[in-house]
Amino acid sequence: MSTQPTFTLDAEGLLSKWGFGDGDALDDWWWDNFDEEPPFNDHDMLHALVVTYLVPAICDAAREVEVFRLETIHNPVRARTLDRVEVDHYSTQDRRIDPPITVAVTKQQILDLAESTNHEKEQP
Repeated sequence: MSTQPTFTLDAEGLLSKWGFGDGDALDDWWWDNFDEEPPFNDHDMLHALVVTYLVPAICDAAREVEVFRLETIHNPVRARTLDRVEVDHYSTQDRRIDPPITVAVTKQQILDLAESTNHEKEQP
């Protein structure tokens, strides 16, 4: 029985302009595992995955987070506040969430979310 690869969302990615592999983590993961272009806009899907899976996990860990979407070539989804404290996305301080909060999602979860949120790429 083969194990399907999972994409891991790390809450610390929300704390930096360069988080989530400078915004390329989902695209890189997709290429590394499936050797094809993702069938969705990777920045839109990263935001959808964070809102759908990571934010609830953060809240379940008794933390508070407010996220926002940013049009940029860098990390497009960031925390505005963490535990009611404004986040400085450029600082090298306060980049740790202890204990770490991560969520793993499958290819199928990603594809289902892309379909349900209309984030699939248009076919030419």
